[in-house]
Amino acid sequence: MENVENKEISKKVVSAGGVVLWKHDNDIFVCIVKRRNKGVWILPRGRIEKNEHMEETVIREIKEETGIEATIIKKIGIISYSFYSSKDKVTYNKVVHFYLLRLDKQENFVPNQEIEEKLWVPLNKAKEILSYEAEKNIIDKVIEFIHKNENK
Repeated sequence: MENVENKEISKKVVSAGGVVLWKHDNDIFVCIVKRRNKGVWILPRGRIEKNEHMEETVIREIKEETGIEATIIKKIGIISYSFYSSKDKVTYNKVVHFYLLRLDKQENFVPNQEIEEKLWVPLNKAKEILSYEAEKNIIDKVIEFIHKNENK
């Protein structure tokens, strides 16, 4: 009998996400969301659909997940991580391209299949609430960008 190797399957997934800023009463707030069933606080993001540009993805995902319409200011960073799905029996190697955005308009938030809660938190408090270190590093990049550009 032939010895069959148990080969691990892996898939690359590319997503786009956003750090949406809202200036209000001399403070800057950032939108974060709570993933349904996982209880983690993250920055809004999602998979790039076929024939969609990354910038289109981030605008669409933010609108779908939060009811927010926003304008891209600039690309702010990239994070990557891997996770295993026992349901799919696949290791996903995920890359998320993050953009900095400015709030244009927001509708009432409606919880959905993926997101159960949306919060506006002061930018300087976001790292205390976000669940993942890589996203906290994205917040650091946003703060650095703001400090470099606040007197321009």
